[in-house]
Amino acid sequence: MNTQETTKKGFFKKLYDGDFGLPKTYWLFGVLANIVLKGVTILVSASDSILLIGVSLLAIVVYSIIQMIGLWNAASRYTGSKVWAILAKISVVLGVLVILVSIGAML
Repeated sequence: MNTQETTKKGFFKKLYDGDFGLPKTYWLFGVLANIVLKGVTILVSASDSILLIGVSLLAIVVYSIIQMIGLWNAASRYTGSKVWAILAKISVVLGVLVILVSIGAML
């Protein structure tokens, strides 16, 4: 894919495709974004609105899935040390397990 086609993509499509690269996808859109999302979760869970809590949790799960797919794709395209790509993919597998366990605990 050429640079012009990449710039036409929206943010979530770029994230999904791993276009931001491994370090940025992991640290900025993974670690930092999850810290922010944890804060949002704490604030939202203090509300009495079941609808607001449900919508925010759904949005967080959807974002997390897009980010993990993007991380996997970025790791697959990574040309640096293979250890970082392998560790990134391990973190994706662990992230999927955490989401599944969390969903199971809610049921």
